[in-house]
Amino acid sequence: MHLNFHVISNTHDEIYMGHKIWFEPVPGCDVISATANAPGFTPLIAIARHFGWDYDMLERAAAACNEKGEVLIVSSVVPTLMLVPATKGHGNTRKLMWDFINALAATKAQCLHFTHFGFLQSRLPQQEVAVVLDYFLGLILPRTLKSITFDIDERRIKQLYGLMRPTFPDDEKR
Repeated sequence: MHLNFHVISNTHDEIYMGHKIWFEPVPGCDVISATANAPGFTPLIAIARHFGWDYDMLERAAAACNEKGEVLIVSSVVPTLMLVPATKGHGNTRKLMWDFINALAATKAQCLHFTHFGFLQSRLPQQEVAVVLDYFLGLILPRTLKSITFDIDERRIKQLYGLMRPTFPDDEKR
């Protein structure tokens, strides 16, 4: 299984306005996961705009996902979309990741485009990202999955690196 970090350069206007406008899919990915944030100029709507998906259907799906607090598979679109409830830093990430892995297995995904951290208006939610990486790197993944592309906002790449960087006793002396 390959884990690729895809550094996303958001435009000046997107950052200034706080609106995600553009989406660049990863060729060959059969599943995209996104946070269930709709309506508005969110990453989910940018994905829908790129693929020409029905906004009303996505708004209903996002609302249902958030109401239930569970991952929702939208198989009526191509590529398949997995919606994850919006937690705003206050969700049970471990429970959601277990739900996410089960949903991923149900899709029989081979390539996952994980978009959740590609457009961040505040700090990187380090605890959530650490849990996600624990699951991805702990190989608690369906055997069908060959690769994951993990979007990361270029403004938060140093924070992500800090989460993954090993700490050694000598580091404290520097």
